Amino acid sequence: MADGGEPNGPPAGPGLPEDIMRQFTAAISGMNSGELQGVLRELMAAAAPDIDPFARAAPPSRRRPRRPDVVLYRVRVDLKGARPPLWRRLELSSDLLLDEVHQVIQEAFGWTGSHLHQFGSGPDPYSPETELYLCPFQVDEGETGIPEEQVRLDEVLVKAGDKLYYCYDFGDDWQHVIKLEAVSARETVGVRPDPAPRAVCTDGRRDGPAEDCGGIYAYELIAAATDPESPGHADAVAEFGRVFGDEVDPGAVHTTRFDISRINAALAAGFPATAPPGAGPWQG
Repeated sequence: MADGGEPNGPPAGPGLPEDIMRQFTAAISGMNSGELQGVLRELMAAAAPDIDPFARAAPPSRRRPRRPDVVLYRVRVDLKGARPPLWRRLELSSDLLLDEVHQVIQEAFGWTGSHLHQFGSGPDPYSPETELYLCPFQVDEGETGIPEEQVRLDEVLVKAGDKLYYCYDFGDDWQHVIKLEAVSARETVGVRPDPAPRAVCTDGRRDGPAEDCGGIYAYELIAAATDPESPGHADAVAEFGRVFGDEVDPGAVHTTRFDISRINAALAAGFPATAPPGAGPWQG
């Protein structure tokens, strides 16, 4: 029997599978998720060069035929996880493309377009059955999905109750749920002097979060820490200090005030009103 070995078993020593596993575990123990993904990619590339371990299979398409007419969609966009609810109600032309809807949501919530985003149609944002509509960077990276500028709003929202998901900033993970509330005919130039607006904010609740504040938990923490009337104000101030440091003032993390006039001024500039197809000249 060799020293350190078991009777009738393999000799002990470096290079055995269990020893290699211990070394591997020790090597990766301090890595973050990005570094771990890099290691996994290298291992998979060595074992199967033609396989991407993070590739996402394309789900069946959820797009429906585009409407022959252009109608008015009333949608409510909720920021998932916010309590009390944080939302905006919008009236949108059904022929908007998703890259345009992205711009509308950015204005409505006070985002600055500083991060990546994507849309999704399916059971939930993370389901493998959800079809993704990608921003340009994702398309350039070869991710599985459809370029957002190729998808019209009326292909993914058809009847009242339909939902579409919009994720902004994959780090803070701001998940927005876009729900179609009603479909109606657009006003024509024969009814009023101006053609129907293509995007309007009609209502909303709560100020928008600050960019890079840390996600919905951090937003709610900041909201409570800066509101003396909040039932959990004192606890929130203490928790804010633990999370961000006692030297950071909660009031210095500025939210985006919900200002419907400012939002609609920006939308009017970005999405000028157009007459519905076939509308004749207005007779005043």
